[in-house]
Parts: sequence; structure tokens; C-alpha cells
Amino acid sequence: MNRKTFFIALLTAGSMHAHAQETKTEPFTISVYANAGIPSKQFKEAVSNQFEGTGVGIGSSVLFNVKGKKELSPLALGIDFSYLTFGRDKIAATSGAPPHKTTFNFYSVSAVSRVILSKRETGFTPFIDGMVGVKIVNTRTKIDKNVLNILLNNDQPEVINNTNDYGLGYGLGMGWYTRKMAGDNGQGTASFTLRIMYLWGDQTSYVKRGSMQVNNGYVSYETGHTNTNMVLIQLGIFISSPTKF
Repeated sequence: MNRKTFFIALLTAGSMHAHAQETKTEPFTISVYANAGIPSKQFKEAVSNQFEGTGVGIGSSVLFNVKGKKELSPLALGIDFSYLTFGRDKIAATSGAPPHKTTFNFYSVSAVSRVILSKRETGFTPFIDGMVGVKIVNTRTKIDKNVLNILLNNDQPEVINNTNDYGLGYGLGMGWYTRKMAGDNGQGTASFTLRIMYLWGDQTSYVKRGSMQVNNGYVSYETGHTNTNMVLIQLGIFISSPTKF
């Protein structure tokens, strides 16, 4: 091999190594969201809050590239968590009891599969998500403590009633994020992400708003049944794992 051939081979190998280092693979990604839930008509009547039924909260998902560190894949699998609160009711203090507050909450923990609709290593990246998992409708009644209550009544239990109803939940939706090249040291990247999901599932029991009563420490309330169908709008940060190896 003459000198010219040797240098050409060396440059070619170096170019291939640099390209391999710059290749985007996304072995795993993390998304953190701010949530807004817009319920169906039936669920809206059940939550019956002052914000036209809208719930707010947070969410997160972790997804793994099914091809690991080898290359970009059109499919990622992982787990998804969402929390929403639909407001609270308050019960004023009486001569024999402190004030109380009741919060109305929704949780979901689901397996998620993501179909990624772009093969490009950088730029706008749309996706479709499907989910199935457990949904929880929660109602929690607590003593509405202020600073004085905390200082003078430490022996009082804070949570006096907690109800949960579990059901199977499903979700289907789509969104996007922006793929970016890793930095010189292979560090991960971050971008804004938007996801819109439609959630539905089993009929669920719930505590009716305004029905919670506390008498001498005894809690009473009325229940009903509703679907928990809603449009979930999620805006947040998408974090891609390091991609150079």
C-alpha cells in the first residue's frame, strides 16, 4: 500500500467513525408535562367545578428505543404517569370541629407504545401514542390546617378519609418533539413537546361534589357512577439520552 492510499484509507475510517458517533439513536427518552384535562359531558357533570370541569396537573413518561443503542427505531415502549386535580370543596369550622377540605383527583399509570413517524435524525418529529393501564379516581378529606392548627393540634390526624376507585383505562393520541444532535461530549438534548391524548375506560364510582359531611369525626358522603373520558393536553420538556458511544 503506497502512502497516498494509506492516507485516503485513514481519512475514510476517521470519517466513518465520526459519522457513527454523530448518529442519533435515542436509547431512552424522558418527558415531563404540565397537564390540562377537558372531560366529556358526563364526567364534567360529575366533577362539577368552577372551571367548566377542567382539571390540571402533571405527567411524565419514560420510553425505550426497541433497538437500544444500535440505531433509531420507529417504535419505543415504556411507562406513563398522569395526575389531575379537579378542585376541592371546603367545610367551615364549627364549635366542635376544625375546618375540612376535600380534593377530587385522577391518576393513571399505563404501559405506552410510541410509533415515531420520522426517520430524520434532527428536526420536527411527530409520533402516535397508545396506552393501556390503571386509572384511579381519588377523593381525599383532610383537616384544613393553618399555621396555628399545625402548632397547636399536632395530635389530630391530617387525612380523615380517603376513597379510591380503580378501573382499566385506555389512551390514544399524537404529538411531536424536536430531535437535536448531541453535543461534543455526547450529552443528551432537550426540546419542547406537545401531546394530545383521548382517555377513556371503565365506568367508575365517585364522591358527589358538595355531599361530604363530617360530624364528630364521622365522614359521610354520596356516590355516583361516571365515565372518565377526557381530552388530555400535555405541554412539556422532552429529554433525549446521550447518543455517542
